[in-house]
Amino acid sequence: MMSLEAVLRTVSPHFLNLSERVFAYGPQGKLLLRNLEEHWFAHCVTMPRHNVFPCDSIAETLQLLRSNSMDKPLPFALATLATMSKSAWNESLLPAKVSSHRIAKINVIVDASESKSLLHKKQRERKVWWRKLSQCPSRFVLAEAKKARNFDVTEIEAQFPFGNITVETITYYPGIRKLYPQTESSKDNATDVHMIEHVTSLDWGCLALLCDSYMLDKSAIACIHPKLSPYKTTFYIEEQDNETDIDLNRFVLHVNNMFRAKGISTILTNTEQIIEMCLIPFVVSVDKTSLKNGIVHVKNRSTTLKEAVHISDLVKYITLRSS
Repeated sequence: MMSLEAVLRTVSPHFLNLSERVFAYGPQGKLLLRNLEEHWFAHCVTMPRHNVFPCDSIAETLQLLRSNSMDKPLPFALATLATMSKSAWNESLLPAKVSSHRIAKINVIVDASESKSLLHKKQRERKVWWRKLSQCPSRFVLAEAKKARNFDVTEIEAQFPFGNITVETITYYPGIRKLYPQTESSKDNATDVHMIEHVTSLDWGCLALLCDSYMLDKSAIACIHPKLSPYKTTFYIEEQDNETDIDLNRFVLHVNNMFRAKGISTILTNTEQIIEMCLIPFVVSVDKTSLKNGIVHVKNRSTTLKEAVHISDLVKYITLRSS
């Protein structure tokens, strides 16, 4: 098994480095971080059944929503993307404390009668969300709840031989009177409104998923979920010769443009080292017969299996397996 230091040496400088107490990303790391944030946004902001409003300040946004009667029905949520500094996340893992990390936060305002059931639902939902992105799903677990004076905190951890990486916290606030103050003109019963907050560390999440990808059996190659991979596919030209070289290259460029026109990220390379380094999940092989019948072969790096696919179905094929 690899240690945290060994993983960081392997993924740096292309993915992620933790030098000088900050998360420093290479070219592939920036794409990984972007994909993780977009996946979080889709799942936590776009897809929920209740209303979710992006915000910078919770108190100011709540006042704005109340003034326009948009704070009903309950539950509703506020979404914040920010940088957290002076935090106590994963202090025991590294010799020096990381000064800041990028977070994605959801604050759900919920009726008191529904708060406990929603809390348990969120805990299960968020744990499953991380497990679906993992090569080893059982690695992500809910830690034992920590009780404070006015709230309860549960952490989602990724368990490794070198220690656990906390990737998310879920906090239950049974009373939010400060956010919903009573006034003479407003007799809202603040005690009937609770809040559930879940904070995802995008930076620590990227590190945990990279460790998860590299810390498999020695016989396995490093893989990351296709939804998060910096590039979904690349191309390999087989049986080149002078007669077909130009035509095959044009064919690859045509297929590559098909992918990019549909928003699917690709990289043009024939180097096996780059394929492994960038954790590309699918490799599309073309040969002389591809020019005649449009059939290519797609290799899944995770399973090492190859499937014959017609280029008219290729975009759909990769899209379905990258979702």
